[in-house]
Amino acid sequence: MNTSCVGAALAAAALLSGGALAQSGVKLEPGVNAGVAAAQAFPNRPIRVVVPWAPGGINDTSARLLAQHMTASMGQPIVVDNRGGAASTIGTDIVAKSAPDGHTLLYTDLTATAVNAAAYPKLPYDTLKDLTPVTMVGVSPMFLVVHAAVPAKTVQEYVALAKAKPGTLNYASAGNGSTSHLVGEMFRIAAKIDIAHVPFKGSGPATISLVSGEVGMHFSASPPILPHIKSGALRALATTLPRRSSIMPEVPALAEIYPGVQIFILSGVVAPTGVPRERIAYLGAEIAKAAQLPEVQRRFEVLGLETRTSTPAALGAFVETEITRLGKLIRETGTKLD
Repeated sequence: MNTSCVGAALAAAALLSGGALAQSGVKLEPGVNAGVAAAQAFPNRPIRVVVPWAPGGINDTSARLLAQHMTASMGQPIVVDNRGGAASTIGTDIVAKSAPDGHTLLYTDLTATAVNAAAYPKLPYDTLKDLTPVTMVGVSPMFLVVHAAVPAKTVQEYVALAKAKPGTLNYASAGNGSTSHLVGEMFRIAAKIDIAHVPFKGSGPATISLVSGEVGMHFSASPPILPHIKSGALRALATTLPRRSSIMPEVPALAEIYPGVQIFILSGVVAPTGVPRERIAYLGAEIAKAAQLPEVQRRFEVLGLETRTSTPAALGAFVETEITRLGKLIRETGTKLD
């Protein structure tokens, strides 16, 4: 990966590791507090949270969990509305074109949002102009995992094996342009190895193929692979967070070996541009309060989600950085999205 791409990646890493992403929660903008927003009688009707994915995934499940607690706290129903399709762009477009009053929000994987902005030149909305950040909610690390038959117990051993047998190793992904594909390409370029990409239609089939031994390596979120790691069928060599994950702290970060090689699912909330600043601050504070409840933290852990709340500015900077960084990777590798 060239210097500019690595620099952008490190900027994103700094956001994750710095105080802006401390688990202490959202820092309200100067002069703004929750009491001001509450005094303005907001919200005065149910809040719709659009999840641009099918029911049952990590973003849908975590959104519903937060909605339950926010409903009790805010005194208005928080209604989750699944609007899946077109790689999350349908639901995103709905929110981008909604009234900017704070009663319609988007809860999504903002890494996927950045990929879409970088890969599709003619989206029906402008990601940076039509959406305004509220807060991060959490990160879901991915892990470089290999089948037990692969004779490598570390990333360095895997790279040595790939260099000794160029073109013979392969890795599965959830599809062309997926997060698991993009980090596979980052790794391939940084390590200077020749490994074949085998795309599947979703992470489920990719994981099944890995467990069966049809493919030798995959970048996966933790819930599908943990049982197979415990059974010895799979082996985790690295995480794709910029630092080690609390889910498997014994597993090193890939960025420790190849700086800038990192990617993760970033669950977060954005709103249509134009929502008053005090309402953004109030919403961010309520989301952070719900996300940090002990019972929510326990459920997040099961989902493989590590809580990371933020200021709107930190979330906006992350998305902008990822659009630049991942866009460069997509162009350099000629990646086409499914």
